[in-house]
Amino acid sequence: MVIKLFYLPLRFLAISMHLLAAIRCDGHHQSQTKVVFQDTTALIPSITVDRFMGVNAFVDDPPEDMLALGFIREYHSWVWDEGNGSTGYQGHPYRQIKVAPGYPGWNFDQFYGQLRQIGLQVSPCIQSSVPWLDSASWFPTNIKPTDQPNAAADQPSSYEARASYLFQFAGRYGSHPIPNQEQRFAADQPMVSGLGHIQYLEDWNEPDRFWEGAKSAFKPDEFAAMLSADYDGHEQSIVHYKTGKPSFGVKNADPTIKLVMGGLSSINLEYIDQMNQWFKQNRRDKKFAADVINVHTYAWKNGKDWQGGGPAISPEQAKFKEQAAALVAYRNEHLPNLEVWISEFGWDTHPGSVLSPPAIGKSDIREVQARWILRAYLAFAAAGVDRAQLYMLRDVNPNDPIQFSSSGLVSEKGVWEPKTSWYYVYTMKNVLTNMVFAGEERSTHPTILIYKFKHLSKNELVYVLWSGTSTGYQQNNYRLKIKSRARHATIIEPIVGKTRGKRIDQRIKNNRIELNVNEKPTFVLVK
Repeated sequence: MVIKLFYLPLRFLAISMHLLAAIRCDGHHQSQTKVVFQDTTALIPSITVDRFMGVNAFVDDPPEDMLALGFIREYHSWVWDEGNGSTGYQGHPYRQIKVAPGYPGWNFDQFYGQLRQIGLQVSPCIQSSVPWLDSASWFPTNIKPTDQPNAAADQPSSYEARASYLFQFAGRYGSHPIPNQEQRFAADQPMVSGLGHIQYLEDWNEPDRFWEGAKSAFKPDEFAAMLSADYDGHEQSIVHYKTGKPSFGVKNADPTIKLVMGGLSSINLEYIDQMNQWFKQNRRDKKFAADVINVHTYAWKNGKDWQGGGPAISPEQAKFKEQAAALVAYRNEHLPNLEVWISEFGWDTHPGSVLSPPAIGKSDIREVQARWILRAYLAFAAAGVDRAQLYMLRDVNPNDPIQFSSSGLVSEKGVWEPKTSWYYVYTMKNVLTNMVFAGEERSTHPTILIYKFKHLSKNELVYVLWSGTSTGYQQNNYRLKIKSRARHATIIEPIVGKTRGKRIDQRIKNNRIELNVNEKPTFVLVK
């Protein structure tokens, strides 16, 4: 599929080129808490909006720019930690893992520790295979990481090398120390473990990549088999050939880390259900071997792929809320203890991209991108999604019209100019910190949507209002009913240059206030 032939190099070209410029022993056989409000029958996750709002980013992005969000999905290529891109690296079972610094020179001990120190949660997305494993001559490679190229991809035992690597990664950055004798890091690496820097670890990225052919596209049973190995060594059936210890899989290193299934390229319930059936048939515990169901979605003009042309459509036109709600409903019925993530969505700002929104009235493309990003987060929150991560923090190349090149909240690496969307997202995060979705309010206008959020510990409400149209519509003097005895409200409008928005206090009269509502979400804080 042409979109993905462009898509993947663009996602990783900047980072891989940076890597290439910077680059100068073991063996083996074989519920979250819910809060219910009286005015909604939905189960509301206790993950607050500031933590729910995430972004895709890289190790060399500025942490101060990441602070516009509360959660980071970090693209992390396996090859950075093992083998230096060489097919001659000895590899599994004789490991020489490097992370502090890694082969490109980045110190991930420091990076994850810094994010933790400034209050950001991070989920490394461990993507791509390694040349020493599959003897691939191209970089990066998305070939299935079986231990031998001809190994059965639907057998957990075919993924020993990856399961071992993830055991080491989880042992180092999770909260449970592993014995020094079980660590497989190079001699120049600090001998540490149990650093407590991560609570999530994502396994692969878009495993259903059918556009790259059968060598890269996991079938549901194949991806389930790899997840089972990477989760707990397929119920500890994979063990060290000398010690007999199950030093494979994330859970055997730190049972508290949540393993995230690699985000599918679209919301595909059939694929997830087939995975679920494999787990039931092939695991004694019948357990879905991941703690998070994870998918991607984009608002293509035709609702399917880039071939519908451009410009892209809004979250409401793309049915983001309805699609996500169907996924959440599947989770609720079949896998109630799992989280649901939308780990990629977004829009470009280059006018030539098929993923770019149109300019609407007096609103330029950057303004529309910013509005639609907020509306997408709101749609996912209302659908019951646990976390949503925007693609992405920085532009790959703002001058490139190819889709995904200009999806950033800030401009390209080295420039880091905040876009309109960076200020809007930062404002939404600040306004809704420690709040959870508490239901949809009835609107007196057919196009105006009203969502309500409630603080978990304070007696505070936030109403969010916007018109779900894409025509430049505005309703002046809309009368919002306030379900509170409060006498004053604060109207907060996201604007460029402020991370807490433009704020205007207004007196509440007869349980109502008046405000102008347009296609940009406006927040009304009531204490």
